[in-house]
Amino acid sequence: MPPEGVPNCTQADAGVVLLAAGGSTRMGVDKMLLELTGRPVLEYSLETFQRSDRVSAIVIVASDANRYAISDLVSSSDYDKVSAVVSGGARRQDSTANGVDQLMSEHGSGIKFILVHDGARPFVDEAMIERGLMAAAEHGAAVPALPVSDTIKSVKGDGTVEQTLDRSRLRAIQTPQVFRVDVFAPALRPTEEVTDDATFVELVGGSVGLFDGNSDNIKLTTPDDIERAEAILTRRAARGASGLNRWGTGFDGHALVSGGPLRLGGVNIEHHSHLEGHSDGDVLLHAIASAVLGAAGLGDLGSNFPSGDPAFAGIDSRELLQRAVSVTANAGWEVSYLDATIIAQQPKLAPYVNRINDSIAETLSIPVDSINIKVTSTDHVGAIGAGEGIAAQAVATLSVKPIFSARDNARPIRTSDQ
Repeated sequence: MPPEGVPNCTQADAGVVLLAAGGSTRMGVDKMLLELTGRPVLEYSLETFQRSDRVSAIVIVASDANRYAISDLVSSSDYDKVSAVVSGGARRQDSTANGVDQLMSEHGSGIKFILVHDGARPFVDEAMIERGLMAAAEHGAAVPALPVSDTIKSVKGDGTVEQTLDRSRLRAIQTPQVFRVDVFAPALRPTEEVTDDATFVELVGGSVGLFDGNSDNIKLTTPDDIERAEAILTRRAARGASGLNRWGTGFDGHALVSGGPLRLGGVNIEHHSHLEGHSDGDVLLHAIASAVLGAAGLGDLGSNFPSGDPAFAGIDSRELLQRAVSVTANAGWEVSYLDATIIAQQPKLAPYVNRINDSIAETLSIPVDSINIKVTSTDHVGAIGAGEGIAAQAVATLSVKPIFSARDNARPIRTSDQ
């Protein structure tokens, strides 16, 4: 959770600086406009940020050579979050500074978080955006990281090995790199030579957190990378074309202990007892989260969020569910339907079902008609029937995440010299 007094990540208050001004020297052609299965590389990440309900504004930083082509691309589709296409600088840090200046001059206090992303990474997904915002809210700055599997050696000036580095302490860093404005703006110094934007925060002694990257989130640098990207798209398209769905089940139960309120489905229920648990004890959301994780083949709630971990003590189970869905989305799946049953003798829960449906729909950003919550009792049989506890069971249906979304009406887009 973020420290007291800093912004959280529950609103659409994030701005994106999308970097597309590189020279593409090793690629030999402008990779931003290079077509990948019929679409420009830049459009893949642009579409993801446009779709994210966390993002309110996007500034694209382009080169002099591709600026007008990128503006035409934006104008040909309904990318209404793109407020400007500005010129980049000679170095990465200059381009970042230009984008941040434009973003803040246009949107000012409405932006609490800044995401800086390489347009040459087409496969950023909404789950990464969510994870990055949560980590940046806590640390001030955060970067997506992957463990290093190869042995890494440092090399002396004469080309011989200096030493073998401990790879358990090494991470490969990706983008988007995510920052709270109050941390990044004062740290951003274009005079410094850097290879990524988090280095600015490191140079002033700031904390940079890590969040899980995605192995598909590759950077297109050489022609071989294009082949890798096409293979990723082919794999995803084949899985989607098969109409593949997955189903998972989840179950959870907790004892009732004295003192309210009772928490179910993210809703406070008037009752003299509450559910005992390491978190808030919300058995319904726990069962749903386990069902979602199980359908994706990602274990269960306990293996992903251990009850012995103090980080989850007293946590709102809505956040646990959101994290479970983010992990699932990172694996290429999205929730398409939920069916769940609450098993309780007391209190009477039927009057709360609509509120619970609405709460879960809001938590997961899915239609309320994709959720079906039922309540039943055991007719006074067993511990639940004696009022000693409440249980819930759930079935989750997952579908392959779509790669593309439909384009809409054209609109004008302003470039930096207009």
